[in-house]
Amino acid sequence: MKETKKYPIVSLLESFRQTIQSWFCRHRYDAHETFTKLSSKYEKEIRKMSMDLRNLRLSVNRTNLCNLISKSVAYVMCNERSTFVVDIEQRTCTCKILQVDLLPCPHALAIIANTRRDPYDYCSYYYTKDAYLNAYQDSVYLVGNQEEWTVPEEIQRETVLPPN
Repeated sequence: MKETKKYPIVSLLESFRQTIQSWFCRHRYDAHETFTKLSSKYEKEIRKMSMDLRNLRLSVNRTNLCNLISKSVAYVMCNERSTFVVDIEQRTCTCKILQVDLLPCPHALAIIANTRRDPYDYCSYYYTKDAYLNAYQDSVYLVGNQEEWTVPEEIQRETVLPPN
């Protein structure tokens, strides 16, 4: 792209279009070749975090054991110094990954596995294969020959000045 910024504006835009068209083509192909619930990038991330589960210890919050309505809060210990509090119903964790990335962190995955829930239910729609397919379903079309453009008269009279 650095080289194209020296081009005239129409050529610059055509270069951008070609680049975006190749990206769409590549990502559309990748989306159709995905056979998991999540796009391949996030599927790998979930699997990587699942590998960390063997280093975690889970202990259910004692106050919630008395309250039969909510058993969703648990402490997850990574080591003797790090403890995380996860509320699986509220989708919160003190590490903030669950809230910010909308993807289960290893601490949440420990609780999800312990309660036999589906980890994909805790992932944002935007990480799914369907969202990936939808993002790249449209095509990027050619700009077309400049001589064939139909430009309204009021647009042709406009003077566009460069920015200061």
